[in-house]
Amino acid sequence: MKALRDEFLNPPLSFRGAPFWSWNDRLQVDELARQVRDMKAHGMGGFFMHSREGLETVYMGPEWLECIRETVRVAREEGMGAWLYDEDRWPSGAAGGLVPARGGDAFRAKVLSVEETSEVPEHTDGVLATFAAVIRDGTIVSARRLRPEEKVLHSGEVCLVFRREVCPPTEWFNDDTYSDNLNPDAVAAFIDITYEAYRREVGSDFGGAVPGIFTDEPNVFSQHAPSGHRSLPWTDGLPEFFRVRRGYDLLDLLPWLFYGGEKAAKARHDYWYTISQRFAEAYSKQLGEWCEKHGFAYTGHYLCEHEMGDGIMRGGAIMPHYRYQQVPGIDMLCEQNHEFLTILQCTSVAHQYGRKRVLSETYGCSGWEFTFEGQKWVGDWQYVFGVNLRCQHLALYSLRGCRKRDYPPAFNYNTTWWKYNKVVEDYFARIGRVMTEGDPVRDVLVLHPVATGWMMLTEGYESRNEVNAYAERFNDFVQGVLATHYDLDLGDEQIMAADGRVEGNTLWVGQAPYRVVIVPPEMRTLLSSTVDLLERFVEAGGAVIVVEPVPTMVEAEPSDRPGRLLAHPGVTVVPDVSGVQAALEARLPRRVSLRTRQGQEAPRLFYMQRRLDRGFAYFIINNDRNCPCDVSVALEGHGRLEEWDPLTGEIRPIPAVEKEGRLHFQTTLGPAGSRLYVVDPDGEPVPEERSRAAGSGIPYHLRARASFIGPVCPFTRTDPNVLTLDMCQYRLRDGEWSDTMEVWRAQRDVREQLGMRQVFYNGLPQRYKWVYEPHPQDGTPLALRFRFQVGDVPARPVYLLVEGASHFDILLNGEVVPNRVVGWYLDRSFHKVALPPLRAGENELVLTCAYTNAMELEDCFLLGDFGVSIDRKIIAEPAALHFGDWTTQGYPHYAGSMIYHGQLEHQPRERVQLFLGEYKAVDVAVFVNGQLAGHIPWASANGLDITRYLGPGTNNVDIEVVSSPRNMLGPLHLAAGHEPWTDWRSFRRTDETYTPDYVLQPWGLIGQVRLVRE
Repeated sequence: MKALRDEFLNPPLSFRGAPFWSWNDRLQVDELARQVRDMKAHGMGGFFMHSREGLETVYMGPEWLECIRETVRVAREEGMGAWLYDEDRWPSGAAGGLVPARGGDAFRAKVLSVEETSEVPEHTDGVLATFAAVIRDGTIVSARRLRPEEKVLHSGEVCLVFRREVCPPTEWFNDDTYSDNLNPDAVAAFIDITYEAYRREVGSDFGGAVPGIFTDEPNVFSQHAPSGHRSLPWTDGLPEFFRVRRGYDLLDLLPWLFYGGEKAAKARHDYWYTISQRFAEAYSKQLGEWCEKHGFAYTGHYLCEHEMGDGIMRGGAIMPHYRYQQVPGIDMLCEQNHEFLTILQCTSVAHQYGRKRVLSETYGCSGWEFTFEGQKWVGDWQYVFGVNLRCQHLALYSLRGCRKRDYPPAFNYNTTWWKYNKVVEDYFARIGRVMTEGDPVRDVLVLHPVATGWMMLTEGYESRNEVNAYAERFNDFVQGVLATHYDLDLGDEQIMAADGRVEGNTLWVGQAPYRVVIVPPEMRTLLSSTVDLLERFVEAGGAVIVVEPVPTMVEAEPSDRPGRLLAHPGVTVVPDVSGVQAALEARLPRRVSLRTRQGQEAPRLFYMQRRLDRGFAYFIINNDRNCPCDVSVALEGHGRLEEWDPLTGEIRPIPAVEKEGRLHFQTTLGPAGSRLYVVDPDGEPVPEERSRAAGSGIPYHLRARASFIGPVCPFTRTDPNVLTLDMCQYRLRDGEWSDTMEVWRAQRDVREQLGMRQVFYNGLPQRYKWVYEPHPQDGTPLALRFRFQVGDVPARPVYLLVEGASHFDILLNGEVVPNRVVGWYLDRSFHKVALPPLRAGENELVLTCAYTNAMELEDCFLLGDFGVSIDRKIIAEPAALHFGDWTTQGYPHYAGSMIYHGQLEHQPRERVQLFLGEYKAVDVAVFVNGQLAGHIPWASANGLDITRYLGPGTNNVDIEVVSSPRNMLGPLHLAAGHEPWTDWRSFRRTDETYTPDYVLQPWGLIGQVRLVRE
């Protein structure tokens, strides 16, 4: 306990974030080293060296490997974790095309396709089997496999031709094909090309400065059949593997993989079961054992964890792979907290195999407007179920060109809130340090119904969506069980077959003991090994809860064994999820209760309990981002109850009443709030005291004496103001000026006319593959013309911010502007060029260049001390800011912070707390008399105590509202506003979601600031 206390205030670097560090440009060793040290200074604990969109250094070439070596060296010096990443972009397995290039078609992804024909084909190239079949409404009425010499169909029959097809090249795989991850030889080549190469370069740091390696979305279905026919995953060794595992010829059942019929459920079940085993053994087992042998961690995540239909199609089953990962991992993108299965599939296996760390690649696609509260809301929800290492998506090496639109936000120096990143890193590092101590306490095992998905799934979106919908119902069921406050793991039947056992009245899966097993609704089939295990469990006195509809099949065939199991007195059958809580309470003493004022278990609160060497630790979260929750808490344990505040690092005792082995107390969790408690059995309990605010429905801060700041404040900008210039005209050679359009559309037109490949979208072959090759149209004269209006001429210098300033000759209102770079803003590739004085009225800025295939034309920006009116005219800045959205007060594209200046008259012996009203910010920092008093990074942290920073008389209270580059970088013309998923397409709309108007993110203090005196 002492070591835990000592490390809580400043946890080790290994508990801090390790973002995907997007290596996405021509890499420079010095800049890599600078960014490593800067990440550490801002709270990060490591990084994943991730080849990414825009890379101009040859992947796995000598220069790339030098960058790896030198970056690992700097990480070693700084005590940071330099994690490897095993692919050029993603998905893993192809090594950027090097694997298929080595092995040819044997190593390229393959599919099994089906074609319906009216005649038996003469040519049998690639044909695996042919059938004569009668099909009605997608269902096999009859089918017979044809011998090679059979060429005649009977009346009413069609010929089904099943072929092995090699997938064609695509841009995404660098103009080659994805790898065959069902082929163990292809995976061995992947290990040799990537893993062994890294071992030669930095193997001496494996397990130290190089903690492990990330594999990203490996899968077995490329979806690219050259014929365009319906298809499923395939590999050349599958029939033989299937015969060994299932005991019969897979080729005999091929029709029922694609069509309905009497044999369909069994055929699909066995096919996907076999695909799952083949993929796990060929890919994950090989990689995991290689990493184990060489002393470092295999981590990463698998494709479509959150959608069972797509997940099966891409790999058969997700959970069995996690057995082979030393740090099991998931992908949790967007600002959401819906995917309970994604988390629990992974953390359950981690618990069962004693893996202390669980990684989440998280936050990607949330947009440039993503806030600290968003990080907390999404992160708390993952941590409460067992994640404890955040891999933020992404830390961008460069924002140049298309790179800035690579699934934002960014977590690096090139975002304006970066100076306060350590606030969030400290918070999660403290939670992670406490919640990896000891072991999780989970008494309930819920069977995972992936085998039911196997028997349902055939080719096509309709079938996948049906299975996805089935999984969505299962996700809701799991959430419903968690709402009863009985924590749970998921049980994968393959894992249970290998590592499940019964000891006494406890069912063990690996290292994890369970006292109750739940069979979820609609679980139609069980593996025979699962039935065996459950029979032994109930005979030993274990408890099983089965939710209707109940299973009736074993291995996808009708069986009376489930019915006999249900008749056992140790089995309780309930009609739906509403009966689960009572059934659990009848079988299992409650360890934790979180009850509302109405006496019900609060459904939006979740917890993790961990058993320490002495005592317990608890993490409790409010998953509701909008509403607080008053709650009566009962926690297992006795002794001294303490709250450990992960935001500030403070530890304080909590009064509680001991009763029947539980500590009882009252608390409130704010919107998206959380509490971290530690129970020390060796400490003295603190007597319960009645709060002075207890018994009132009115929050204390609304009833106390208060003074106010606002609604109009003097203010200070931290950054220059910005006017984004994203609309231009273009002229090629000596042609006419085009119509006014967005810069990206201008570049699209130019490249089309010059016969150059487009660069307005992500997903091209990596730039290192083609950017240095000469193009016949390189050097073509191109001019871009921007017009902007000036109402009030700025008194101070104005700068042009442009990417690649040296490429351009610049004219402002006909006057030549030297393209000398005098600094940068936001990103080191965004060059500042000093402009001559602007003039009142219309101004014209012309950039000319000798355009080349390697160039990426991007929006330009004006920087300076000026305001921008609603109609986008440069005007004088306001003298004060009104509470409300600052984008309408002269700062539509501003990316920095605003500091609102207020004052407070203070009398000694008064306690003062600062409460914000409504606000729009990434973070809020509060300064009192020039000293940082603290942060309000999320709503539940409102009520900052500023007393110790106050002196008698007049005090300056400055409130820094931190924004982001969203209104500078966009998307600016997305009519729908913020969407759940942000990628390059969000910035490049041409359909009804495009608007020529500017759609902005509001920022600022909106409601009154209240200073509460006590």
